[in-house]
Amino acid sequence: YKEGMKALQEGDGLLASKKFDEAEILFPQSLWAAKASLMSAFSLYTMNYLEDTIFYLERHIRNYPKDNNLSYAYYLMGMCYFEQHFDEKKDLKPLIRAQEIFEHLLINYSGTDFSVDAKYKLALIVDQLAAKEMYIARYYMKNEKWIPAINRFQNVVKKYDQTVYIEEALHRLVEIYYKIGLYEEAKKTASVLGYNYESSEWYKNSYKLF
Repeated sequence: YKEGMKALQEGDGLLASKKFDEAEILFPQSLWAAKASLMSAFSLYTMNYLEDTIFYLERHIRNYPKDNNLSYAYYLMGMCYFEQHFDEKKDLKPLIRAQEIFEHLLINYSGTDFSVDAKYKLALIVDQLAAKEMYIARYYMKNEKWIPAINRFQNVVKKYDQTVYIEEALHRLVEIYYKIGLYEEAKKTASVLGYNYESSEWYKNSYKLF
């Protein structure tokens, strides 16, 4: 275990992981086995081997269900999924999985040091999911696929109304409704936008349509 810590301090995560694995295998009944298992996963994380880290963490949770450091295992796994998603053009599966793990962490380990950051990460994830919806909706709108665009913008309004995208989503709905001749729907949506965000630039843009 000490050899693993030394390698980790020297920046050799792969050697560190190997040493921690040896410690776990050679002394499976000792108190150091669970620690070595978790440190092996962390060592791989420092080298940005995210998929391998997830595999090791899943194994750790399965092999040591009563470990006192399970909250960190879940947190680190959530971070591995979270860091696989960089912008709204990427696949959402890692982000959704990160959301599930952080929510599990908040429910089951709410009093731990990692719950605060998990809550912060969940807020970022919600923003990213909303950004993805907006990205797809704008694409449909650009290609004049009005119904799919409406559905996506409505998703933002219903599910992500606390994000920065709510104002634009409402305005885009006004634009589409107006363009396809649904003037009453356009007026209703513009009214909602004006009532909640009267000083918004997006409301001003909607106002100009009428």
